[in-house]
Amino acid sequence: MKDDYSLPGAPGKYMPLRGDKPLPRAYFADSLPPRLDQFDLSDDVINELADAMHALGRLDGLATEVENPGAVFSSFVYKEAESSSQVEGTAVTVSDIYKHKIEKDRFSPPETEHEKDVREARNYIRALEEATEYLEVAGSSRESITLELIKNLHKTLMEEGRSDEQDPLPGEFRTGLVAIEEKNEAGFVEARFIPPKPEAAESYMGDLDDYIQSPSQFPDIIDIALIHYQFETIHPFKDGNGRVGRLLIVILLACCDLLNYPLLYPSSYFNRSRDEYADHLLRVSEEGEWEEWLLFFLRGIREQSTEAFVRARLLLEKRREYEEEYSDAPESVKRLVDSLFSEPYFSVNEAAEMIGMTYQSAKSAVDSLEEDGVVTELTGKQKYRVFEASEVMEIVERSANRLPEPKELTDEDSSWSFPK
Repeated sequence: MKDDYSLPGAPGKYMPLRGDKPLPRAYFADSLPPRLDQFDLSDDVINELADAMHALGRLDGLATEVENPGAVFSSFVYKEAESSSQVEGTAVTVSDIYKHKIEKDRFSPPETEHEKDVREARNYIRALEEATEYLEVAGSSRESITLELIKNLHKTLMEEGRSDEQDPLPGEFRTGLVAIEEKNEAGFVEARFIPPKPEAAESYMGDLDDYIQSPSQFPDIIDIALIHYQFETIHPFKDGNGRVGRLLIVILLACCDLLNYPLLYPSSYFNRSRDEYADHLLRVSEEGEWEEWLLFFLRGIREQSTEAFVRARLLLEKRREYEEEYSDAPESVKRLVDSLFSEPYFSVNEAAEMIGMTYQSAKSAVDSLEEDGVVTELTGKQKYRVFEASEVMEIVERSANRLPEPKELTDEDSSWSFPK
């Protein structure tokens, strides 16, 4: 932090919180858009933007290959919830989130800390699903992003807070100060950044809402990067700001017609680059380093679009493989194998509901797929057995560095280049 309150070239300033005492200081950001004398789209930014748009367009085009993308790619929403939770320091996995629903339906034991983390991840999924349903009714446009929607996202995310002692005020803007903390070299926790006072934060959110709903002079992805910075800098909620901010990225991509189904899971990029992410946000605030932030953000869109594209292609290929292999199988098997992509964890009772057939028909289908190695029983029990679509989940949870590199596909050539 610099000694002076005004930071030359920065889109805001620090102001003391108490009278004439110089510390602590809160940061008050200028409203969007950035001043043009401080903001310019360099050739590097324009080139990275073009690459990000290409990768995102290729990913969006893939979703048109199936009539119902959710029937094949719903696990990507779970991957976004997984990564967003991990940004917050948890060890939640996609498998944990899927299995939690089955276990919760059967048992109600006292929650462990890990189970609370999983529940919060499921809240993230529910918030995204509710926002998607809202946009289907209100229309997928920037005008649909309102303060009410943002508050509702927060309310769903923070439902049943982690402790009664720390009420996260679901759906309400904060009434007090918050601080973004870090450990110093001595190992003590200290405030790295203090967002504006609550009354100023609420005013800033009104300005941000106006900006989101107004025509922009910048390309959509650039605007999303600006909006994300502004939201995180305002930090309007007592808790959950990071999760709401990352949700807004996915929702804004849909509202800008850049992604018609939430195939992108950007939190994965922020999770593996979390220190760099925080540093870039702070350097925008203190030094006006917009270009570095934009390059970082656009690179994340490009990398995650490419990763999601490869994973989606693998899922589609696995689905086509199953369709060919079980083309002559009983109807119960064909229905169940098709359901594995949207419900990769299930009991026999749930399988019966998934395929709309009797328990015995479902059991026979499960047994057949288990014998073929398509599904795996996880509990080792005779009752309350849980099955996993192991081949599907291997694709969903495979580490990014073990995914194949995408080739430029043509109508004639849809082959893949797998690493040796």
